Amino acid sequence: MQLLHHVIADNATKYPTKSAIVLDGITTPYQVLQQHADDVASLLQTVGIATDDRVGLYSAISVELIAAYLAILQVGAITAATHHTLSREKLVHQLKDSGTRVLITDCTEGLPDLIEEVGLELILLTGPVFAAAPKVIRLADAIASYRDQNAPAAMPLVIDSEQPTSIFYTSGSSFNPKGVLVNHRIMLAACSRVTEYLQIKPDDRILSYSTLGSDYGVYNVVMPLFAGATSVIESRPASTADDVLAVVEREAVTAMHVFPPVFSLLANAGPEWQVRVPSLRYISSSGQALHVRQIQQVRNVLPRVKLFSSYGLTECKRVSYLPPGQIDERPTSVGKPLPGISICLVDEQGRAIDQPGQIGELLVTSDYLMLEYWNMPEANAKAFVHDAFGHSRMFRTGDLFKQDAQGYLYYVARKDDVFARNIWMVNPLEIEQCLAAHPAVAEVLVVPVADESAGHVPRACIVLAAGHDQTSEQALLDHCKARLDWHMVPTHFVFLEALPRTDSGKFTTQGLI
Repeated sequence: MQLLHHVIADNATKYPTKSAIVLDGITTPYQVLQQHADDVASLLQTVGIATDDRVGLYSAISVELIAAYLAILQVGAITAATHHTLSREKLVHQLKDSGTRVLITDCTEGLPDLIEEVGLELILLTGPVFAAAPKVIRLADAIASYRDQNAPAAMPLVIDSEQPTSIFYTSGSSFNPKGVLVNHRIMLAACSRVTEYLQIKPDDRILSYSTLGSDYGVYNVVMPLFAGATSVIESRPASTADDVLAVVEREAVTAMHVFPPVFSLLANAGPEWQVRVPSLRYISSSGQALHVRQIQQVRNVLPRVKLFSSYGLTECKRVSYLPPGQIDERPTSVGKPLPGISICLVDEQGRAIDQPGQIGELLVTSDYLMLEYWNMPEANAKAFVHDAFGHSRMFRTGDLFKQDAQGYLYYVARKDDVFARNIWMVNPLEIEQCLAAHPAVAEVLVVPVADESAGHVPRACIVLAAGHDQTSEQALLDHCKARLDWHMVPTHFVFLEALPRTDSGKFTTQGLI
């Protein structure tokens, strides 16, 4: 069976001079990327990295880092990535949790202390800066020395498709995120299924704002390579629609894989962009709900561009997608399950829900469902339902959904996000959708605030749209009162310059509660 790195190596043979990566406008051909990966693989074998060893990644996105990721797959080791903006404390925790032996990083501060605290055997530095210290080697220098010595190439390994490839840490708000363990079979199946429904072809040039610090970032980088296409990556986050579309224009981008915050920027694009980006054929968004008004605005600006709204999670890459032809009729739906995905909605007693419109927790299984949470037996025991609903193993997503009579799924809320106001249950997403429909609201998040009499009440945190800075709290309050039940109406409004985001680019309530 071909493994993920085999498919990419084959594409390097087919398309040697074709652009594999375009990072901040700088192009790396397939043959160059593959040679980098082969060199790093040889080096890793030389320093003793073997099957099942964990190699940590803590670095901004770079071609060196992408090549290192592919090299780690080649030698049968397991990647354990920490987002490069996370604190030293979180880095140490995740390195210890994963049992990392070697760290690949562009960080140069306090490396001797990090080696001692974690018990690292080696640090390989990417980038031009070198910090001389025992057990610290600049990756490029090590490869150059390896070549000068005419050292042998990496020894080809027979790696089983069940061999783990990566520990993807979730982006939850807890200090100790869960490590999602996946293998070659899972990554291949996920790449195959998603590239198939998006119809990604070798001539595609796919834009993302990705790092390798999360599963979403890794797949955004490797899926185009899997299809023989070009992965266009911008390392700096966009702040305006023009920032995004200027890259699309410059690089003749044909597709975009982005989180809703980038999609919301596009809602403010000017009409001239319709003729300036004729190459763009689709935008795929996942991670959070899209707002109806913003969908309509993007459709008005870019009417020929297909919009894919979807739902997935770290534990099961992509669960459902909405065909673009349904986006106007069902703008709040995340579509139907992909082929090979089985789902079930259950009530609070764990009984299957079979009535359209009823809300329940989504259970899911597929051939690319994660293996388990890394080193977390108690979490694993809670995460899975065994021998139920016709399946040997189903994953509890913790997400509430409803399904219509035609089988389309509608995200309702995270179970943990719904809170009580007196005896009434408040769903923040419903309030957010209401406020997002107001023309003055560019971005919104709703959070619970402790209240002595009610338990909790909703607070709306709002970024106003350009030209609407005079909009009053009362106007937004009246808008909510006219459309929501009384207990859903926010009691507080906070106006911000920008909403906080996770390291991977999604909106987050951290710092707002």
